Amino acid sequence: MTGASMPTLSIAALTILDAGPIGQIEAAAASGWTSVGLRLNPLLATDMAIAGHPGREAEVGRLMAATRMKALEIGVFPILPEMNIEALAPVLAFSKGLGARYAVCPVEDGDAARRVDTFRSLADLCAQHGLDALVEFNPYSACRTLAEASAVLAAADRANTGYVIDALHLSRSGGHPRDLASVEPRLLKLVHLCDAPAFAPGTKSADELRKESRTARLLPGEGALPLKELLAALPADCAISVEAPSARLAGLSATERARQTLAATERFLARS
Repeated sequence: MTGASMPTLSIAALTILDAGPIGQIEAAAASGWTSVGLRLNPLLATDMAIAGHPGREAEVGRLMAATRMKALEIGVFPILPEMNIEALAPVLAFSKGLGARYAVCPVEDGDAARRVDTFRSLADLCAQHGLDALVEFNPYSACRTLAEASAVLAAADRANTGYVIDALHLSRSGGHPRDLASVEPRLLKLVHLCDAPAFAPGTKSADELRKESRTARLLPGEGALPLKELLAALPADCAISVEAPSARLAGLSATERARQTLAATERFLARS
């Protein structure tokens, strides 16, 4: 990474998703992390809803205070063809209360004009709650590449926006860290760090890419992605969120998965 300061290092919710937000906080704290990403806007039927449930909100707040954990990113806010943006206000307000910085926004609307309008509206609501709205591209979504994400951000034209650069998605979309030279550094706000085997773009189906992304990533330093080049291409203040759901570790407790993820990440960063 350019510059000398140490960026924020966090564990992403997807790495220990099955633990739920409460378990994610507990596992992250017990394994030595100081920052955590939380899925507070449910995406799957198995995701626990926290916002709007006073008892759960209070428990999360108490846990964050007791463990002195910091919240980094909140997910997931997919940009859909039909969205009630105002309905997201409670989860964004709760996220602000936790001190979260970023709302992660994959794009699932193929209509170029409509998705920009939706994302712009969501960014405006995020701004009211002190959050930045970050576009996350991936090769099995409606926003598949860095270039497509750039088009959304340019058209939305909001100060509190930027990119999530996911190491796996960048690679699987045919991109390379050198491509980030075309991006304004101020927009590179969050990186999802993981590793993966090398592969030839176009050799996996969308379903295979989705499965790999959600269940079969490698920990930093275990694969062949150009992670050193990626970190070197990012500004010094770009936060690092380790998003590495690992099939190899799936049978372990959330705390042990978080511990091994942190150990591997620290080993990799020490060599970088």
